Amino acid sequence: MTTTSGRHDDLSRSWRTIALALLLSILLAANAFPQTSDELPALANAGQFNRVLQILQSDPAAAGNERFSRLIENLQSHEALSAKLRQERQEAFDKSMTELADHLAQNRLDQALRTAVEANSLSTDPALMLTTPLVRDLVAKAEAQAQASAAEGDWLENLSIYRALYYLFDDHARFRAQMQSAERSVRLLRLYTPHRLKELYQRRAERLDKKDAEPPPIDEETWQQTLQDVQMSMLWTSLVHASHSHVNAKGYNPLLVGSIDALIALTQTKGLEDTFPVLAETEKVAKFQNDLSRLREKLDKAEKPLRLGEASATLDQIEQINRDSLRLPQQVLAYEMADGAMSTLDDFSAIIWPREMEQFSRATQGKFYGIGVQISKRDGRLVVITPVPNTPAQKAGIKAGDIIAQVDGKDTSTWSVDRAVREITGPKGTTVTLAIERMGVETPTPFSIVRDEIPIDSIIGWQRRPDKTWDYFIDTDYRIGYLRLTNFLPQTADDLDLAINQMQEEGDLNALIIDLRFNPGGLLSAAVEVANRFIPSGPIVSTVEGDGHVTQEYRARPDHSQPNMPVVLLINQGSASASEIVAGALQDYQRALLVGQRSFGKGSVQDLFKLNSGQAFLKLTTQYYRLPGGRIIHRQPLAQEWGVNPDLEVSMTDKQVADALDMRQEVDVIRDDDTPAQEGKEKPPVAQDLIRKGVDPQLETALLVLQTRLAAQQLSLAHAQANIQPAPAP
Repeated sequence: MTTTSGRHDDLSRSWRTIALALLLSILLAANAFPQTSDELPALANAGQFNRVLQILQSDPAAAGNERFSRLIENLQSHEALSAKLRQERQEAFDKSMTELADHLAQNRLDQALRTAVEANSLSTDPALMLTTPLVRDLVAKAEAQAQASAAEGDWLENLSIYRALYYLFDDHARFRAQMQSAERSVRLLRLYTPHRLKELYQRRAERLDKKDAEPPPIDEETWQQTLQDVQMSMLWTSLVHASHSHVNAKGYNPLLVGSIDALIALTQTKGLEDTFPVLAETEKVAKFQNDLSRLREKLDKAEKPLRLGEASATLDQIEQINRDSLRLPQQVLAYEMADGAMSTLDDFSAIIWPREMEQFSRATQGKFYGIGVQISKRDGRLVVITPVPNTPAQKAGIKAGDIIAQVDGKDTSTWSVDRAVREITGPKGTTVTLAIERMGVETPTPFSIVRDEIPIDSIIGWQRRPDKTWDYFIDTDYRIGYLRLTNFLPQTADDLDLAINQMQEEGDLNALIIDLRFNPGGLLSAAVEVANRFIPSGPIVSTVEGDGHVTQEYRARPDHSQPNMPVVLLINQGSASASEIVAGALQDYQRALLVGQRSFGKGSVQDLFKLNSGQAFLKLTTQYYRLPGGRIIHRQPLAQEWGVNPDLEVSMTDKQVADALDMRQEVDVIRDDDTPAQEGKEKPPVAQDLIRKGVDPQLETALLVLQTRLAAQQLSLAHAQANIQPAPAP
């Protein structure tokens, strides 16, 4: 029989059980929330946006919130676009392989090679594709044709074949030597007998049934003008520096062997006889080649490296061999021997000759004197891509799409872009007159423009405002900034500060995308300063010698840092040198998430050595860069590891890259209301089209990563304030 007291005890125990169960369920539920919300950033960092989408769709705190709803829409759009792009990529690959088989069957080798390279960029397993019988057959036929074209002196076809094979395998080792040899032959024709190169272009157009195709512009400058002020003393001083100061210095012997090989290659390049008739005299050429070959063999067999005096005597011997046979001009001898010597070192050591000094100075100082226009070559005409804001060109009324028909009365129809830049730029305060052809205007209009200093923008924003200044916000709701660093110049870090300060003054700056794609690098000091903006303490980069000995360490300074914020950094195969230093340092400190593709692998230091009291310079690789985590990013021949790998890889095909670059350039154009859009387009694109239309998947991924990270913070706050728990994610 149960007493009242017993029933009370049972009831108390029941309530305690219920209370404990409720408490346990609350604790479990409270514990469940961070497991779902806190994993959002990690999922986004890994590119698992479908999982992010599922969690957001199941979270009651996200329901009805406009900001979260927009992110959900962005994620849904991303999933749909990604699926579409994967399908289109597979279809394009299948089509390319079918076309490759057809081209090969019809013996259309040029088209087959181009199609193979395209298919390789589309393939999800490029290594497997290269082993297919179809590709092996293509390579065998291409090599046979390359040998035949060399025998005929068709260096243009020879280069076209070897360059396609080089990029097809994309290992920067196979076919590298053949491609470099072909490049040298084409360079020789371009410099000394440009009319022969034009003939080869015409032959190639006829062979490809493109008779009306416009050949690439060949500079009208003579070889005498190009080699003006080139002297043997510049070569000798370069050999001295290179033999001792190069990061992998091996003395004079290999440098002189490279010089001899370059001179022999010059005599073997068919087509130079018009400029140097002596090259058609068989006996003299044979004597020149034989004497040089004997000297080369002696250098190769030398048991000890040449001493300074012996190297000088060897150089005198080469000059004497030339005097006894071909009598090539001394500046030609010096120029070609220098090219051969530097080619034995690395891809970045070179002589900056007197004719190149102005352009080199412009590239390193971050400013030059001119009128302020970006120009390109379209359909054989020099076209203004865009005037630069607040420059003489814009103030004079030059517009995007204008054709520069004449410069100071000289017709430009045969000019290269480089020639146009040389003619239009000039000392501050001088005047240049352009004859401009403009759509809707019957006759060319003259514009006399006074040159001024033109600063080079190293920091570019998301889109232009009506007043032509940069708007840096790619997302105004989440307050995410976007900065493109085009190169690293003395003012880059200061410009970065100005851009960040501008965004902070306009409202909260919650996160930042830094775009380093196709940034070729620049000044080491600028890279250190930019990295310091995000790394408050510790080493940023070190320079080391070939044996690994540290020569200098660059460390961060706390007073140079910007406030901490989430950062995503975009890199690709065009990110090199200073770009890789910044990307690698931020990655080592886990200060930024890297999105994109592996960087170029140019992690070496080039020092400048004066030649002839500064008339020219030797740019010589003397050290390697080492990142804080110990990585050396420089790509060595035959290396499998190099550069900086992204944390989240997002590959883009060659076509996607080209489309993204074209649209970005079109977006950046400074337009008046009557500026025409790009041909074939009704209206110019806007910056948001890069994301909305799926043109730039890497940028879209970077944006989604940051939007997700910021959304996770807001969800945590919303849950804490509302004391609600999300439903389990499906």
